Amino acid sequence: MKRLIAVLAAVVMLLVNIVSLSVAETMPEQRDPNTLIIGHTTMMNGNFFSELWGNNTADIDVRSLLHEYPLIAWTDNGDYQVNGTVVRTLETTTSDNGDRTYTVSLRTDLKYCDGSDITAKDYVFNFLLMSSPQIRELSGLSITKDYIQGFAEYNAGDKPFFSGVRLMDDFTFSVLVTAENLPYYFELSFINNFPLPYKVLIPGSDIVDDGEGAFISGEFTAETLQDTLLNPQTGYLSHPAVTSGPYRLVNYDSAKRQAEFELNTYYKGNYEEQVPSIPKIIFREIKNENIITELNEGTVDLVNKVSEGRVINAGIELTANGDFVATPYPRSGAGFLAVAAEHEITSSVTLRQALAYTLDYEVLPRDFLLGHGERVYGYYGLGQWMAAEMKERLERMQPYKLDLNKATELLQQDGWIYNLDGSPYDSNVGLRHKQVNDVFIPLSLVMAVTESNIAADLVAEMLGNSLAQIGGELNTVRMPLDQALRQYYRQEERQFDLLFLGSNFTHLFDPTDTYLVGDQYQGTMNTSGVQDEKLAQLARNITRDQPGNRNAYLQRWMEFQEYWSEVLPMIPLYSNTYCDLFTSDLVGYFPQFYWNWGTAILYAGLIRQ
Repeated sequence: MKRLIAVLAAVVMLLVNIVSLSVAETMPEQRDPNTLIIGHTTMMNGNFFSELWGNNTADIDVRSLLHEYPLIAWTDNGDYQVNGTVVRTLETTTSDNGDRTYTVSLRTDLKYCDGSDITAKDYVFNFLLMSSPQIRELSGLSITKDYIQGFAEYNAGDKPFFSGVRLMDDFTFSVLVTAENLPYYFELSFINNFPLPYKVLIPGSDIVDDGEGAFISGEFTAETLQDTLLNPQTGYLSHPAVTSGPYRLVNYDSAKRQAEFELNTYYKGNYEEQVPSIPKIIFREIKNENIITELNEGTVDLVNKVSEGRVINAGIELTANGDFVATPYPRSGAGFLAVAAEHEITSSVTLRQALAYTLDYEVLPRDFLLGHGERVYGYYGLGQWMAAEMKERLERMQPYKLDLNKATELLQQDGWIYNLDGSPYDSNVGLRHKQVNDVFIPLSLVMAVTESNIAADLVAEMLGNSLAQIGGELNTVRMPLDQALRQYYRQEERQFDLLFLGSNFTHLFDPTDTYLVGDQYQGTMNTSGVQDEKLAQLARNITRDQPGNRNAYLQRWMEFQEYWSEVLPMIPLYSNTYCDLFTSDLVGYFPQFYWNWGTAILYAGLIRQ
């Protein structure tokens, strides 16, 4: 009997262990009450300092956590104002010739995350560094500040000082904007900047003004920056340790595409003096196919900018029990078919127009977004106020639709009328060819398709099928997103003619730099390779009016859109409704009211159930 009881007890214990193991396997993992884990389908590239080395949306989000205290703040209603947390006074004076000087007096209690003081020198250093020939030598570009007096001479290396930027004392500096750049719709953006620690980036340096303009004294060389900025283990580009934002970077693992952050206890707050309360954040890549599983298992708390329709629908279903929240909001950006217009074939406007007639623009909204988005007709996103006000005109401005007869007509106009041997094109012989000098080149295009990208696959399939019917061919090359972006920004030689990608717009829509004409601007500024003087002028004109003249801005924006849709630096495809999916433990999180999650998170709290 005792033996039977012992056996039964052993069986019961075994069953208990099995049940316990089963429960453990199905229960969400224990969540750290102080850590919020955020997932994003775009992986970080580690460009946490400047867009000069790339500008993907995940890196932009990280920058918003790390770099703060701008002189000018963009508010949650889309306006901008002087940031009173940072600026004590701002004085503006206009000279007889129309030049305008802005004198900024800073508050004296600003500090970096390591407790070191932030002074006027740190703001002046940002102007000097990002406009310098040294930064251009490293990145191939510099931030264009040609509206400030003396930029051209300083940027070219002709003068060591920046005459339009003056250091007046430890907490006061001035910026002189030349008359030919005024009026400007976003005028205060001319002086906007955030502090950078010159002692970290140029060890042993100082910021000096001897009366002719501010300059950097010390070993300010490209070699110095190569180490302090671009060192892959310690450089400020990917591992900025001394920063001014609401969080500080604790660790960045480039292999895992994961970054860890902790509160910056010295942070005074944004323009509303808002400071974050969530102690720690982990930000990492997440695959679309894993989003719902990871939310259920508790390995991620918030997934930002979900765009794939089936994932959004599954996320909405997940909210039924009250444990999760799904918040939709219109995207201030869009999906495009990017064109490498510096290449011979795609440099032709007529060829790009022909390509626009090879696509069915209903496919992506229907099959990829599942109704969570719609077609766009130009360079805009549904979340922009201009698009809402001009919706009817935008939809009327271009005739592109799937029409292979029209595409064929345009190809013929563009000279694709030959066989390889120069005889008239015969579809039974092979591809269409075009004579360029003494050579007949084939209508053969290469499209880069990034990994696990359903939308890109749909576009490639449509384009390939259409081209095959009209005498062309499409070759696809698979590549990781980070490689595709390096080629898109021309940090590496482009191996593609076409690339499907998404692009989000900033608070301040001013496409001037995007369409600058000149080889020196090709790359992270002018990514398309299109060099069109009229397009460049229309881009500049959008903002060439007094601040507050909303109607003038809107009308010029529309003129730009109409010409843009004619010359097609990109082929516009869709804009969509993003959806953030997150645990109900995250309270006060309203992404629809803020520019990105990095801003919205300042107002949120984490209360583990």
